[in-house]
Amino acid sequence: MNKPGLTMYITSHAYRSFNPPTDVIELADRLLVLVEIAGIRTDDLKITLTHEQLVITGFRDRPQHSASAFHQVEIFFGEFRVDIHLPWPVDAEAVTASYDDGFLKVELPRRPARQIPIVDLNDAEQQDQSQHD
Repeated sequence: MNKPGLTMYITSHAYRSFNPPTDVIELADRLLVLVEIAGIRTDDLKITLTHEQLVITGFRDRPQHSASAFHQVEIFFGEFRVDIHLPWPVDAEAVTASYDDGFLKVELPRRPARQIPIVDLNDAEQQDQSQHD
């Protein structure tokens, strides 16, 4: 039974999937992704990188409380997923991730542009002719 003046609310969003606040910042040489996910164990995080997308998934478990009434419920618990379309190819071997003070930081360096050798046809013809002379 509730005490006078206390209202008990049953919320359905306590364990639904949620989208944590995410910043995607393009720097000159890399993409920086910041995800605000306080209260997550690193074992409950998964980062997947494909050619065109970064996917971050995880789970935040609700701490157990002996209280029988919640007066305000704004913190989401349960599974989350962040999908980020990559604007350009990244160097998958140089990607780094760290989790500190409730923020997951993923740095995705740009993949260097492929260098295509340029051949000067005039020089090639002159060398070919000099070899035949």
